[in-house]
Amino acid sequence: MFGVIAVLAALQVAYGCSGDSFSATSYTTTNLPLATETAIIVEFTADCPDSKLAAVIGDEVLPVYTAGDSNMVTLVKDHASLPSNSYNVDIYDEAGIVAFKNHAKDASVEAPKPIKTITVNHPGVSKEGLPIQTEFIVMVASLLVWWGANSIKAKISE
Repeated sequence: MFGVIAVLAALQVAYGCSGDSFSATSYTTTNLPLATETAIIVEFTADCPDSKLAAVIGDEVLPVYTAGDSNMVTLVKDHASLPSNSYNVDIYDEAGIVAFKNHAKDASVEAPKPIKTITVNHPGVSKEGLPIQTEFIVMVASLLVWWGANSIKAKISE
């Protein structure tokens, strides 16, 4: 067991990621009428050659999807499970996520340090826009125009 950890640590030093080369952007769902669930999406670039990355949001381990030079993490839950808050997205490489899972099982094991922590500010979901739907406003305006035209027509034909 100790030999495996020593080999993983040596590979980490030789081929690991550097937290210096990260740049990230994030998106969260904010419009309540348009979404049934809240999504937190983090896209980042990292200089991690041939390294499989994983992310941790809260206590949930998530895969990191890679497309070219870009990496993406997505967490989707119902609105009540992701309230307005700042969420930390911890990025780990393969050795780091194994150490994180061991720490989650046994609290006496030291928690690993993530390669990078990205903070995502989620303002929460709310109903944006007018308190009345625009379709209703258009319908009322159309009825008023029709009523006005019909009234003028009735006065002219008298």
